[in-house]
Amino acid sequence: MNPKTRHIIRNYVTGKFRCSEFALTNACIAKCTFCSIWKQQPKVYVDREKALQAVNRLADFGVSHMCFTGGEALLHPNCAEIVAEASRRKIHSAVLIAAPGLLLRKDMTRRLEDAGCDIVSISFDSGDPAVMAESRQIENIMDEMRLAVEEAHRTRIKSMASVLIWNGNYDKLDEVFESARQMGFDLISLNYPTFSESQVYELGGEGITLSRGQLIQSLESAIALKKEGKYKLINSEPSMRNIISYLKDPNTAKYHCRGGRRVFFVDWFFDLYPCMQLAKPIGNLFEVGESDLRMPACNACNMSWYRDMSMFFNGPRSIPVLFEAMLHSSDAL
Repeated sequence: MNPKTRHIIRNYVTGKFRCSEFALTNACIAKCTFCSIWKQQPKVYVDREKALQAVNRLADFGVSHMCFTGGEALLHPNCAEIVAEASRRKIHSAVLIAAPGLLLRKDMTRRLEDAGCDIVSISFDSGDPAVMAESRQIENIMDEMRLAVEEAHRTRIKSMASVLIWNGNYDKLDEVFESARQMGFDLISLNYPTFSESQVYELGGEGITLSRGQLIQSLESAIALKKEGKYKLINSEPSMRNIISYLKDPNTAKYHCRGGRRVFFVDWFFDLYPCMQLAKPIGNLFEVGESDLRMPACNACNMSWYRDMSMFFNGPRSIPVLFEAMLHSSDAL
């Protein structure tokens, strides 16, 4: 068992385990129809020294898994160094990527491996190169993605296809998953479309104008595909069923979100939020204390990463999720 896995188990057993996303910049190469961050001005890059301090601050709060995002995290000149600091604190890490070509520049994949990065999570909306180029507004994105996945295979880093359910794929996840598998991705994660209230992390737009019925149909398809055992989909079945319950009637959702207590989002101004969905921060990361991290459980949206991670913090009801995580821990850790 590697040190990061032991660290996660220790923190979970002692009740200290937490997760966080950390946005390093609002700069982005992609111009997605379901995100407006790329339009923001001015472009902001977190200060290197403060970013290293932020990682340590989060580690002191018990954060044991961290996703580095943006914008495009790899556009930050110190991204690998910040990831390395997380590794030094035994934090399991993932870097979220919309422009896979960045992994091929400046020996970035090897630099991330040296930094101890565990997962590169690459946006994968469709197996059709034309659709991918259109949805992300990046020419030759599929060719770059294929090369990036091949490059990751030459390292210890696992590659994950990050699939957003959107207008162009909600009814064909089987094709998307199969395309991701054939490309060589080690893992697949599913993101549920949502509209954000945040002025900092702007999500929404014409690309995700799905009805609740269409999203439910898509999630039921994902559950069926997971049961086949052919695809290493990391979203747990209980979590996807919980989102289906929420979409049918929010009052029937069995598991609520623990954002602000167990799961966090830190933006490029170092403000700490319960999640990237909400408009109001808890406070600045360097000013909040343990007593501030006690937000009540929330059931206001279907934000995927936050609700998926929150499944582990619901007492005895989390046993099925923990059991599934134990079965598949070797895939993701």
